[in-house]
Amino acid sequence: MIKKILLSLILIIFFESAVSSQGTSVFQRWHKTDELIRDRKIDEDFAIDSIKIYVKLAVKEFKTTGTLTTKRSGWLFPMSGWTSVTYRAGGKDYRDDGFDYFQGGEFKGHPAHDIFILDKDSNGVEDSTGKKVYAVSMVNGIVISKYSKWFKGDYLRSGNYVKLFDPETEAIFYYSHLDSVFVEVGQFVVSGEPIGYVGRTGRKAIRGRTHVHIAYYKIEDGEPIPEDIINDLYRAEKRGR
Repeated sequence: MIKKILLSLILIIFFESAVSSQGTSVFQRWHKTDELIRDRKIDEDFAIDSIKIYVKLAVKEFKTTGTLTTKRSGWLFPMSGWTSVTYRAGGKDYRDDGFDYFQGGEFKGHPAHDIFILDKDSNGVEDSTGKKVYAVSMVNGIVISKYSKWFKGDYLRSGNYVKLFDPETEAIFYYSHLDSVFVEVGQFVVSGEPIGYVGRTGRKAIRGRTHVHIAYYKIEDGEPIPEDIINDLYRAEKRGR
């Protein structure tokens, strides 16, 4: 217990010092920690202690922008530029049994929702408009991690992805299988801002339909816990029509 307390104090001093001297460097550190979690190269207790501090510092950093946080009732739909969407399994694809964020990129279950665009030939563009569809931020938040170098043969199941921190609910929005990514780690984004194009990247998704995989992880005592947001998605979709 004493060792754990000392470790937490050391982490707080280290990260507070880094942020005060380098601005938003806390987000670069969160990104690195998240990559280590993804690749299962970090001790879980150390990762949890780090995330606790990242959350505290990220909320503090966000407040300096003077930007309002986004209330849950104001969440936007995670895509724009679409004419028609469908949900995998009719919106009943969420499964969090056995899920553990610290399992990394090969986690169990499907604690998320896959939302497909109208793209029958799977060429990455919307059939009705002939254009790609944007993945957009559902809230005012901060980019804490991303991956944008996926290629055929890449081992990553997720493909290209973006993780956004929501300072209002202290949670992470996770977008994966993106065709491309527009944002950088540490970037502050506003609700509705494009963060990439929806796509089919990922070890298995490349054989599937064009979509966005959207998950929501509420951070509780340093651990990201998945939560089903299907009703929020339905409400946001209805408002966006």
